[in-house]
Amino acid sequence: MGIRILLLVALLVGLMYLAAWLGKASPAQRSQALGRIVIYGVAAALLILVLTGRIHWLFALLGAAAPWIQRAMMAMRAWNTVKAFRGPSSGRQSSVSTAWLAMTLDHDSGDIDGEILAGTYKGSMLSALTREQLVELLKACRADDPQSARLVEAYLDRYHGTDWRGEDEEDATPGGDARGPMSVDEALSILGLEKGATVKDVQAAHRRLMQKLHPDRGGSAYFASLVNKAREVLLTDLGERH
Repeated sequence: MGIRILLLVALLVGLMYLAAWLGKASPAQRSQALGRIVIYGVAAALLILVLTGRIHWLFALLGAAAPWIQRAMMAMRAWNTVKAFRGPSSGRQSSVSTAWLAMTLDHDSGDIDGEILAGTYKGSMLSALTREQLVELLKACRADDPQSARLVEAYLDRYHGTDWRGEDEEDATPGGDARGPMSVDEALSILGLEKGATVKDVQAAHRRLMQKLHPDRGGSAYFASLVNKAREVLLTDLGERH
C-alpha cells in the first residue's frame, strides 16, 4: 500500500512538473513532447499488462472494438467521398488576371465579377457598369489587350445575353479561346487550388467549375476553355513531377 502511495505521489509531482514545462515550451516543443508521452505511455501500459498477466484483456478489448473501428473507417471513406464531390469549403474563389481586369468566380454561387484595373472605369466592378458602359470598355480593351476583351465579352454574354452584339461594330474579338501559354500558378488560381494539389483535387475542381461555366448550362465558352486549359497544365505538371 505504501509503495502505491509513493508511486501516486511521484506521478502527481511528475505531472505538475510536466504541466509547468509545457506552459513555457514553444508550440513545436509541446507537440514533440506530447507525441513522446503518448508513445511512452502506451509502451508502459503494455509492459504493465504483460508483467501482471493481464495482456489478454487488451486482445479482448481490441476484438470487441474491431467492428466499431471498421465502421468508423467506412464512415470516414464515405465522408471523404462526399467532400470530394462537394469540393472546397465555402468561400473559395477562382481568379483570372489580365492587364485590364481581375476577374473572380465564386464557387458557391457561380457568380462572376471583376475589378477594372485600367481605363476610364478603373477601380469599378463590372457588375456596377451598364451594358452600354461594358460595350465601351470592351472596345477599349480590344485596342490594348485581346485577352481582357475576351473576358469582357464572356461577362456580357453571361449577364446580358447576346443582344449587346448588335450594338458592337466588331461583334467578336479574334482568337476567343484559351490556347495561349499558362503558368502553373495561373492554372492553380483559375481552378481555385493551392500548391500541393493532387490529380484528384484538379479533376474535382475542374468538374465543379464546368458545372457552373459550361456553355450548355448558361456559362461562357471562353471561361470554360480557361478551366480546361488550367486542368491540362496542372495534370501535365503533375505527370512530369511523378
